[in-house]
Amino acid sequence: MGTCAGLKAQIFVATAFLAAVATGCGSNSTSSSTTSPTASPTGQATTAAASGSGQIIVPLGNEPSGTVNLSWDPGTKLVTAKLQMSGFTPGSSHAMHIHDGSCAKQGEVLIPFGNVTADDKGVINTAVQSTQPADKGLTAGTLLNIHLASVEDMGDPGSPSYMPISCADVDPAMSSTLQMAPLPQFGDHPQSQAILQYDPAAKTLTVPVRTTGLVPGSAHAVHIHLGSCSSQGPVKYHLNDLVASKDGVAESTTIIDNVTEAPPASGWYVNVHLGSHDEIEKDGKPTMFFAPILCGNITS
Repeated sequence: MGTCAGLKAQIFVATAFLAAVATGCGSNSTSSSTTSPTASPTGQATTAAASGSGQIIVPLGNEPSGTVNLSWDPGTKLVTAKLQMSGFTPGSSHAMHIHDGSCAKQGEVLIPFGNVTADDKGVINTAVQSTQPADKGLTAGTLLNIHLASVEDMGDPGSPSYMPISCADVDPAMSSTLQMAPLPQFGDHPQSQAILQYDPAAKTLTVPVRTTGLVPGSAHAVHIHLGSCSSQGPVKYHLNDLVASKDGVAESTTIIDNVTEAPPASGWYVNVHLGSHDEIEKDGKPTMFFAPILCGNITS
């Protein structure tokens, strides 16, 4: 298992919250070369378009994603949070707090919750109550944070385990339902795409991946999985790591041999993880660094 010290150090320099995590497992015969696929798109990762040349272009969107609905009981003064989110490490648990400030400028914890835990597909669909009362209810000038690690494993502010991986500003006058979004701790709002090129004669699948906006020098595992971004499954193919240049751009190409069938119309997706291939797994289980940061469903 490789060390994540270098990645952590770069994230500490590049962001206020730091982080280093990633996922992935599985092994396949691959060879690599450098390529420059087309510029990466913006937006959520949900669709892919097939071109006349037989390529499938897969835009990757930021993870995790979804909504949290907040409500306050004036009797108990407790806050209930109902989460409908996906894109977490399957089986992972995460601390959650309401903080003073905003996602752009975060302050101290005001209202703590217990852990929120993803199912085996990386989905969190549950309701939890705050562990302390909120005497003033829900107020503007606050934010809801979901952190990388659980309550038990979360370190102090500034440590990788404390890193917020999803955030939304709270403004009860606007809406009680928050659209959760990843913070730019992975870089400057990373964007990415993958291209799948299947050669039936050679029985090879060639997959160039290009990502912009990463933390300079950071390394990230990439996989093709079975399932979808909203219902994650096991690794189908391991792709070469993305390693960001000093301007935050990473490019790689993986050639997978002995592929007897073209990619299906649905049921595969591409995941870019927080950490490198050597960091995302320990003793056969995902580590904290397995966390998906970019994902796109493969559809043709």
